[in-house]
Amino acid sequence: MDAAGTKKILVLGGGIAGLAAANALRLRGAEITLLERAPRAGGNVRTIARDGFLAEAGPNSFIAEEKELFDFLRATGVLDAAIDVAPAAKKRFIVRGGRPVAVPSSPLAAVTTPLFSLHGKLRLLGDLFVPRGDAEGEETVAHFVRRRIGREMYDYALNPLVAGIFAGDPEKLAVRHAFPKVWNLDQKYGSLIRGTIPNAKAKKASGLYEKKRTLSFPRGMETLPKILAKNLGRAVRVNATLTELAPEGGRWRARWFTCGAVCDFFEQDDLFDAVVAAVPPREWRKIFAGVPALAEPLARAAETLVYPPVTTLTLGFRRGDVAHPLDGFGALVPEVERRKILGSLWTSSLFPNRAPEGRITLTTYVGGSRQPELARLPADAQLALAREELSALLGARGDPEFVELCAHDAAIPQYNVGYGAFLKEIEAAEKAFPNLRFCGNYRGGIAVGATLLNAVRCARALEEKLKRLKV
Repeated sequence: MDAAGTKKILVLGGGIAGLAAANALRLRGAEITLLERAPRAGGNVRTIARDGFLAEAGPNSFIAEEKELFDFLRATGVLDAAIDVAPAAKKRFIVRGGRPVAVPSSPLAAVTTPLFSLHGKLRLLGDLFVPRGDAEGEETVAHFVRRRIGREMYDYALNPLVAGIFAGDPEKLAVRHAFPKVWNLDQKYGSLIRGTIPNAKAKKASGLYEKKRTLSFPRGMETLPKILAKNLGRAVRVNATLTELAPEGGRWRARWFTCGAVCDFFEQDDLFDAVVAAVPPREWRKIFAGVPALAEPLARAAETLVYPPVTTLTLGFRRGDVAHPLDGFGALVPEVERRKILGSLWTSSLFPNRAPEGRITLTTYVGGSRQPELARLPADAQLALAREELSALLGARGDPEFVELCAHDAAIPQYNVGYGAFLKEIEAAEKAFPNLRFCGNYRGGIAVGATLLNAVRCARALEEKLKRLKV
């Protein structure tokens, strides 16, 4: 802490979590140093623009709903730069019988939809008579959904949804952690159906939410980390490698070096009032090597967290070469359909500037927990299978005019059964070292919106803790 009482806080990691936490702490008056090992901040949020086409290496959009998040987006200038998803996004598709079928969006559509059989629709009502689950257990998502609303709803509603969100395995994901809002309906109301209306009313009455918005940016999602990094200015140190981190007199001593434009090395060290660790868990053993009491249990916990591989392929076609009207957000693929992709996002239908006039872009996802071996195929093999699937499902023909493949060996953390023990190790570390906080999509939600919100809350909790500690 300097003479004026300003808190000095070190943020490790320049992905979305680290950038957001640093911005939130800066807004609260802290002096920030952010270390990022890569040459650029932003992590997997990266946009590729070429020949009039635009592709995202990572997420294509994010959702904001909580007032706390909107306040942060306004304060940082992010909301002013953002654009809303097109109305077409309201329409979603799920593949059944080898073709995309629209997900019902009204009570009448739910009755008449061919997506579910009459038996499946009637079984949905069985939710009213199913007892609530064990509050202490870690029920899988698959078991939870089959128990409450039946096999067909699992196969053609939940299973493809999990593929789209987690690229995960519903037979392994823990419902209380992966879908906490759904789990809470079961616990509080004993029924998803009975709980939906009173839960929505309570949410509206709380005053904690604004109108839900799905957002991106005219030039792509990389605008988000660029804005957050620009706000921080010289506080962001890229090409920075941490060499030592250890507690010292109630604070943290950090040493690091940065590589300059001509690879001159600059060594630095400083004392910080607090540390925010916003790096992937696989880095914990190395980062906390100087604190064995932290390093070993955290490293063991990190080893339990699964990250399946996922490849995103963005292909640009002539509009006339794709038969489907692409009048929606995209199509998710249930496992029972036995196809080779997890789903296809129709990106040029959602936001402007994703393709030149007369062209369209489709972003297709391969691999995940369902078929990890496919994400490890050579690039040309993945391209071939994506084209084959898009031809069968959407009537895409001819050669794509644009191809961008982004392979992620460790894509999305899985909140599988046993994840509760992982969280306890983090909480134990924060209790043992009150001026240390962990922040990332491995905790509190994997989506960009959830990561941003949790970073804001991390900053608030850390400030409150420092006040109590009188650091």
